[in-house]
Amino acid sequence: MQEEERPDLIQLASTMASNQAKAAGYIQTLAGSVDELIAASTDEDWDKVRHLSGEIAEQSRASGYRAVSALAQRVFDEAHQPNNPVGIKRSLIRLVGTSGRMGRSETQNPG
Repeated sequence: MQEEERPDLIQLASTMASNQAKAAGYIQTLAGSVDELIAASTDEDWDKVRHLSGEIAEQSRASGYRAVSALAQRVFDEAHQPNNPVGIKRSLIRLVGTSGRMGRSETQNPG
C-alpha cells in the first residue's frame, strides 16, 4: 500500500497566520477608509466620495473581498449621478453595515 502523504502542518499554520494578518490589515485599512468616506459624505464633498469609494472598490477587489468591492462600486456609481445625495447615502449605509460586520467578526474571532 502507498503511504498517505500528510500535509505539512507547520507550513499550513504559517500560511493561515499570514492570511489572518493580511485580513486583519485589510479590515483595519477598510475601517479608516470608510470613516473618511462617511466624513466626505457628511460634508457633501462628492468628488472625495467618488475618489474614496473608487479606491475602496479597487482595493477590495484586489484583496478578494468581492461583496465589499461591489458595495463600494455602487457608492461610486451613485456618486456619478447628478444631484443624488440620497442614493449615495443609501449605498454608503450598505457599505458601512458590511464593513462593520467584517470588523466585528475579526475582533470576535481574532485567530
